Amino acid sequence: MLSSDAKTVGLALVTYQSAEDLPGFLETLAAAVEPYAVDMIGVDNVSSDRSAEIVEEFGGRVISNPRNVGLAAAINQGAAATSAEWILVANPDTQLMPGSIATLVDTAASDPRIGMIGPRIARLDGTPYPSGRRFPSLAVGIAHALLGGVWPGNPATRRYFGTPVTGVTDVDWISGCCMLFRREAFDAVGGFDDRYFLYFEETKMALDMHRAGYRVVLDPSVEIRHREGGSMRSAPYRKVRTHHRSALRFYCDYHRGTGWLAFAPLVAAGLVVRGAVAVALTALRRRMASS
Repeated sequence: MLSSDAKTVGLALVTYQSAEDLPGFLETLAAAVEPYAVDMIGVDNVSSDRSAEIVEEFGGRVISNPRNVGLAAAINQGAAATSAEWILVANPDTQLMPGSIATLVDTAASDPRIGMIGPRIARLDGTPYPSGRRFPSLAVGIAHALLGGVWPGNPATRRYFGTPVTGVTDVDWISGCCMLFRREAFDAVGGFDDRYFLYFEETKMALDMHRAGYRVVLDPSVEIRHREGGSMRSAPYRKVRTHHRSALRFYCDYHRGTGWLAFAPLVAAGLVVRGAVAVALTALRRRMASS
């Protein structure tokens, strides 16, 4: 394990059936981190492909879990295995631009209150991907859930995704596909909440950062590319179920100790309906694709 210093970035790289995406990501890593050193920890959640082997071929150390422990718990394993001062969490389906992670480190180092920072994100074709977002109110959350899939530009979805920024800006939370953490802040909040198997784990982490007095910021001068849904392409139904379960959990965590918690049964009922519709649409798309 590398000694702890400000010149080392520890990468907690969680893999699950990620062999298709990993080479494209890992080939961009060195140029993104330089001049900092990188301590790469791969945490594999029982992939049946060559995910673990590919990480090792690129110089990483691998923790192979005997079962799928989920994303949040696996990130915590990776973070615990490195003593680096900076902890990078990035999805295997991302591609990092040269100097991108080094710039995030430099920005975070400029203010000890910055605990969590992310870049501007674009899809592989260059179109913008929502990066710095807001915690949704009950009304915005319901409207976004109902309209986002059929009317992407609706007012609720625009509010939820936030507006483009031109400088380093405080946000409620950042996309989990690429996040950099100050080790001190990561440890202060106890790492990721491992009750979140997948989805909303970054939202809960940002909430914990805010509650602990740390800043969560977006640096739009840094861009990375993201291929959506890489690790869940082979499990679309599990994706739907897990996403909606995590959404309800975050609603309860966000409104803990407030009167809004009384609406949790209503939110749960709405998520069940939305989940059923999502499953039906997924089944229809798969049927059409195979015909």
